[in-house]
Amino acid sequence: MIREKVSPEFRRFGPLDGVTILDSGTVTAGPWGASLAADFGAEVIKVESPVGDITRSSPPFLTDDKGHRVGTYWAQDARNKLDIALDLTKPEAKEVFADLLRVSDIWLESSIPGTYARKFGITDEWAHEINPRLVIVHVSGFGQTGDPAYVQRPSYDMIGQAFSCFCELTGFKEGEPMRAGPVINDYITAVWALWTALAGYISAQKTGKGQSIDIAQYEVMFRMLDSYAMDYLTKGVKKTRSGNAHPLNLHPFSIYPAKDGYVAIAAGGANFQRFMEVVPTMKGKPYRTVSDQVQYGQEIREGLVEWLKDLTVAEAEEILVKGGVPCAPIMSIERAVEHPQYVAREAITEWEDPVGGKVKGYGIVPKFSDTPGQIWRGAPKLGHDTDAVLKHLGYSDEQIERLIQAQVIRQSD
Repeated sequence: MIREKVSPEFRRFGPLDGVTILDSGTVTAGPWGASLAADFGAEVIKVESPVGDITRSSPPFLTDDKGHRVGTYWAQDARNKLDIALDLTKPEAKEVFADLLRVSDIWLESSIPGTYARKFGITDEWAHEINPRLVIVHVSGFGQTGDPAYVQRPSYDMIGQAFSCFCELTGFKEGEPMRAGPVINDYITAVWALWTALAGYISAQKTGKGQSIDIAQYEVMFRMLDSYAMDYLTKGVKKTRSGNAHPLNLHPFSIYPAKDGYVAIAAGGANFQRFMEVVPTMKGKPYRTVSDQVQYGQEIREGLVEWLKDLTVAEAEEILVKGGVPCAPIMSIERAVEHPQYVAREAITEWEDPVGGKVKGYGIVPKFSDTPGQIWRGAPKLGHDTDAVLKHLGYSDEQIERLIQAQVIRQSD
């Protein structure tokens, strides 16, 4: 464990205290998984090329009085990480990378399959010779194996959403297929990257042997389409786009217009019976079962819309909540930051960023009772911890200077 010596700022906290993750991925699909781990005490060492991750240069920007600037995307998602700038195209960098692997429990990377082997001579076999307990997580668009025509394709969030069948199910029936934002496939892929990495880590603690994990971006999205595949394969039923409504046109299970905005309402079983009692336009109707909610779905929707047209969202919410009917207003960021529930759970919090100073963004999610997560530092400048990491790995000042002169590493400005 190298935590205490890499950075004097590093605090011991969280359920992942003692876990070291080497994060050499880019953008979100993969790296965000390491970001979640960093929020809960894992020591995450971010390896960047000397030009930096693309999210550093994605607007809008935070700036300081010295002319430094950094994208808010990076400032939010790279907090709590250590950072080393390493040019893996240089032969000397491979040994530095090997030293990093020796002290890591997990190596998380995202690239077109075979990139590390072809460009840098870094293979899984080589990495496991260095550290037999290492868990390697490969994130790619289409997986490390499969149809050669697809394995080598580049991918982004949009591509994963499209190829996973997700877009076919997203949007309105008469409209075109739609992507869901913001980059939901990237974030979901990153969550899978983290949970599988930790599963591999637990296995390595039991067996003393690491392994490689192959995550295909489209596959994780495909796996999350509820019974979409089984319905088609066993019943011949093909689900289609249904907009905001339930695929079977079951109501109330949609987003409905009120006088000054929109409200989401979802009710079934006992909740549906309460809904029938609370909404005046439903009283006296013979609807009781889920089958009724489907068969008479359009009539239920029309009656609900008729009731809502003279109510504000707040008024409708008050009545429905009092009656025990599940509902929520369609929130905006302007409303969220002032909403009492968001405030009470510290969904928005403040921390110090090295470029932006005091910044506000997402808080720590979820809440642990005994080992809560923390924000102990802002997103690092490019190469901010290069010296500290290398010195802990045993590199002398002279060796570090030689690597700088050879442009193998970069220090922060």
